[in-house]
Amino acid sequence: MEGLFVILVCQLIGEIVVRTLDLSMPAPALGIVLLLAYLWFADRRAGSEDGAAHTRVSGVADTLLKNLGVLFVPLGVGVMQNYRLIYDYAGTIVIAVMVSTIVTLMVTVGAFLLASRLFGAEGAGDGH
Repeated sequence: MEGLFVILVCQLIGEIVVRTLDLSMPAPALGIVLLLAYLWFADRRAGSEDGAAHTRVSGVADTLLKNLGVLFVPLGVGVMQNYRLIYDYAGTIVIAVMVSTIVTLMVTVGAFLLASRLFGAEGAGDGH
């Protein structure tokens, strides 16, 4: 039960900070960062190398991950309730998905090429 409390408190603090400071980031992302910081500091403070704080949270986290599919039910219901809207804008949705995929691939290739030039990785694949 303590693990669930820790997860929910981190989520709550993330929500409060994002809404109070009007940040343009998802509150769950901030909550995860806060959870990571909590786990790191709790283990450091206790001088624990075995991850005692991690152990308290891992049981709840594993249960949530095993039942993650249940969290997608509201998404499916929303899609079914708005099927007409999705049908009306299907062409626009398909174009947006295709364009964003192509742009993502181009940026990824560009980042890879830049990183390989910066770190001198040319010829790393020829076995030399």
